[in-house]
Amino acid sequence: MTTKTKLVKRIFSSLLTAALAVPMTALTAHATGEAFFYPPKNPVMTDQQFEVSVTFSADSEIGSVQANIAYDDSVIEFVSSDNASGGGGVLTVNGFPDTPSSEVDFSFTFKGLSAGNANISLQSCQIYSPDSELIGSPTAYCVITVGSDKVETKTETETTTTTEKTTTTTTKTAPSNGIPDKGVLTALTVDNGELSPAFAYNVYNYTVNVDNSVTNVEIEGTTASPSDYIWYTGTSECQVGENVRTITVTDVDGNAATYTVTIIRAAGGDEQQTRTAQKKDSSDTSSAVSKNANVMDQYKKMLNTALAIVLIVLVIALVVIIIWIRGKIKGGKKDK
Repeated sequence: MTTKTKLVKRIFSSLLTAALAVPMTALTAHATGEAFFYPPKNPVMTDQQFEVSVTFSADSEIGSVQANIAYDDSVIEFVSSDNASGGGGVLTVNGFPDTPSSEVDFSFTFKGLSAGNANISLQSCQIYSPDSELIGSPTAYCVITVGSDKVETKTETETTTTTEKTTTTTTKTAPSNGIPDKGVLTALTVDNGELSPAFAYNVYNYTVNVDNSVTNVEIEGTTASPSDYIWYTGTSECQVGENVRTITVTDVDGNAATYTVTIIRAAGGDEQQTRTAQKKDSSDTSSAVSKNANVMDQYKKMLNTALAIVLIVLVIALVVIIIWIRGKIKGGKKDK
């Protein structure tokens, strides 16, 4: 093998190594994590034990989960859990999947103490990868309604000259203004923005518009009966765009009504400029990507552009090398 051939191979190898050194991390999207509460489906009574589970999920493998769970210890009492310890209103959660997975479930046993609504919320949550890298810090909450198991009764006595009749009846709240006495919401409030349309027990879809500065919206529903069970889905944290929340009310007979609230958070000035820049020039990777943009597609476009540039450089370099070798060969022949 001639010295010139070795030189050509060495130059080509260097160019190929440089091409392969293009950052492959462009294909890796930032991992995210989510959490959802799953309370019991049936109403909870005082002195009754019940389970609440939390599902943690991510778009990559989960290594461990660390979090705090706050609850109203005047309404419910913590009993036990394989993945948490504590009491007095705060639990410390520390666990991991039994097998490699992007989802893990933890269960917690509580007991009803007194009639009322108990908020259970996930706080300071951190989901880690097997390499101890932070995947996400989601928030979530649910509301447990504890009803009294005591039945109020009244006795009516009717006396005549010949017989005495005694009847016992169970008291029941009569509908007020046509509103059912159970299984529906009688009020629905948000701490930011306004419901559209105005709340009515038989209207099940609402929209709330908030400014970009609003990052958190709390929703609270009031049930028609203390024995109704209420279940919230979604988180109070609001991203730019649409954020869907649901409130499901279930009565003691198992009848359910679901109310949907779509919270629309406006885009800020910087985010609007970013979206415009991305439409004009998708290769401008210095532009901030909006939260609702498909990160994976953006990174793939960036990588394709980089690979195209590298291939062009390789072709130009090969042409230059070939011309240079031919010139050297012709020069050598003339010297001979």
